Amino acid sequence: MGQNGKISSDGNLEQSIKEGNIDNQTLSMKNLIERIDLLAKNENPYAVSKEIEEIKSIFYIKLKAEKEEQINTKELGEQQQDKDKALHPEEIKFKYAFNNYRKIKSEFRKKKEQEEKKNLQIKRKIITDINTLAKEEESIKTTFEKFRALQEKWKNTGHVPINESNHLWQSYHHHVELFYDFIKLNNDLRDLDFKRNLEEKTAIYEKAIKLLKETSINKAHNQLQELHEHWKNVGPVEREQRKTIWEKFQETSRKINKKRNDYFIKKKKEDSKKLERKNGICKKIDNLTLKKRTSHNEWREATSQCHSLESEWKSIGKLNKQNNKIAWSILRESLTIFYETKNAFYKQKKENNNQIIETKLAICKRAEKMQDSTNWQQSTKEFIKLQEEWKNSEFSSGNKSNEIWERFRSACDIFFNAKKTHYKKLKKEDEEIYKEKRKVLKEIKEFVISSDSKEDITKLNELSKKWRKIGRNNRDKDNLRNTFFTLLNTKFEELGLSDKELAAEQYKNKINLLQGDSEAINSEQRIIRKKIDNLKKEITQYENNISFFSNGKATQILIQETQQKIDNSNTEIDELKQKIQLLNKI
Repeated sequence: MGQNGKISSDGNLEQSIKEGNIDNQTLSMKNLIERIDLLAKNENPYAVSKEIEEIKSIFYIKLKAEKEEQINTKELGEQQQDKDKALHPEEIKFKYAFNNYRKIKSEFRKKKEQEEKKNLQIKRKIITDINTLAKEEESIKTTFEKFRALQEKWKNTGHVPINESNHLWQSYHHHVELFYDFIKLNNDLRDLDFKRNLEEKTAIYEKAIKLLKETSINKAHNQLQELHEHWKNVGPVEREQRKTIWEKFQETSRKINKKRNDYFIKKKKEDSKKLERKNGICKKIDNLTLKKRTSHNEWREATSQCHSLESEWKSIGKLNKQNNKIAWSILRESLTIFYETKNAFYKQKKENNNQIIETKLAICKRAEKMQDSTNWQQSTKEFIKLQEEWKNSEFSSGNKSNEIWERFRSACDIFFNAKKTHYKKLKKEDEEIYKEKRKVLKEIKEFVISSDSKEDITKLNELSKKWRKIGRNNRDKDNLRNTFFTLLNTKFEELGLSDKELAAEQYKNKINLLQGDSEAINSEQRIIRKKIDNLKKEITQYENNISFFSNGKATQILIQETQQKIDNSNTEIDELKQKIQLLNKI
């Protein structure tokens, strides 16, 4: 398997595998599934079993990372939690491909076991047949030809069950030696076979020599095992040559094995350093979890750093099986803690966000309840208060929060737009009233007193009614009314009425002007009642003073004056009460 992790330029995964350009760590989940499908086509499923287990581990790490990323992006939404209960579409495809490989592997194992059992019976039969040759009464040449055929058949017969292999070979070797002992009288035939066996074992030794230059350690090791298996199946050589050829082959085997051992020692040291680097990266991931983060942006930055560290971890490369398993276990634990902490933050954030939304929804509902209010002054104060509450509430994100904000803003706009329209209309009406009242003021100024006071009073009262009919205005209200009242009283004074008549007409005009102004009427009533209370106090005081006067001519005059004051105060009280009655009627 290549280390650059590239897929061929035409995007063909199968072609990339043939070129040795695949690093499983770099493949997508889809490509990992395709990779399993291709490996399942291998003639020997057991030869790819380790890689398929590695692919399985990589696939589920990538699947978990994708699920966690989806959860974080949607902030643990309810829909995502429902989806988590169902299998991911790619996981369904992966399970199908993986189970298909297991089925092929199981069928291969059954077929292999059947073949090994069959081979065991064949080799046992070969041993029996070799043993039988020593008892036959045929020519040595014929017997030896049969023996050679049985040897060839032994070599061409495949593997037997591993628990029978060693015992079976020892039995075979023993019977071969017995056979040679049987034919030892025929030296020419024996020497010929010794020579042929020496040539074959020399060829095996020469192949072993070539393996010293093989760059692939595993390939050299596997082929050496095959050469040793082949060596076992070759018959004996001349006794003088036997030790020499074996020691040469054995020495070459030691060199190959030493090269392999040296490679694995070096690899172990490299793996130890790699493991240390990988564990150092995991500690950095752990440190990401230790720092407290309180915002989405902070966690997004931390996640980016975590992804970078994870990529750096993977770029270091694979380790031996044991260390690789340890390293992956530590990485998974670090990633699990990181993402669990991250998910806990978003879960708490969601709960806080829901509380904020509830608070803002309550504010929104209060605003919507008042949006059609025409109590402009009081409602304006309430709306300003609600806006302040909204401003002081915590920020919340998401579509629901935006929806509530739009509702709240709409309620505020409805009220304040209606208020603006209302006061705009009032202003326009006020300007019309102001113009009309200015006309009435002009009429009063230009009014000329005639000799008929009764007629003049009627006309002046008509002007007063006309003033009232125009209605109240806000623009320069008090100034206009005071000007009108002053002008009207002036015209009544010009009529030459008695003080009492003048006072009566003027108060009637004052009452007429107060009509429709409840605040002014109430104020006037309070003033009159206060005057009545003061007069009553004065009467009480006068009556107390009289009780202290003696009965003499000197005090008679004082008593009469004080009594007169009491009578005048009572008269004034009656007049004031009449005014209150008039005010109550309007």
